[in-house]
Amino acid sequence: MFLPVEQKKKECTYEMAYALCTDLYNVLEPHGYYPALTGGLLYKEGNRKDIDIIIYRNRQKVKSFETVDLTDLLMQANVKITNSFGFVTKAEWNGHVVDIFNPETNDEVFNVWYQNHKDEILNS
Repeated sequence: MFLPVEQKKKECTYEMAYALCTDLYNVLEPHGYYPALTGGLLYKEGNRKDIDIIIYRNRQKVKSFETVDLTDLLMQANVKITNSFGFVTKAEWNGHVVDIFNPETNDEVFNVWYQNHKDEILNS
């Protein structure tokens, strides 16, 4: 499920984060999901070690979701999930670290999913 990627420590710029959000919007919006930039690149000056993005849903189109459910869509924007911890999903985009947040993560559903994929995650 998760692709092994080398987590490089490339600095991220606001312009990169904006480009990523635009790419994600183009891929996710037709399916009822929307990216929103958050974190240091939005609130502070200068480059940062990662890009923080919240994914939220159109409640009329999508009943609920876990970020890992979006793996194939994220791949269309060149975002590769490297690990998931429920509320936060770690990913890589063009050599940059991306943290994807889902404020609606259902811990019970995630814990069941994690137990079913634990070996795959730990061995990737």
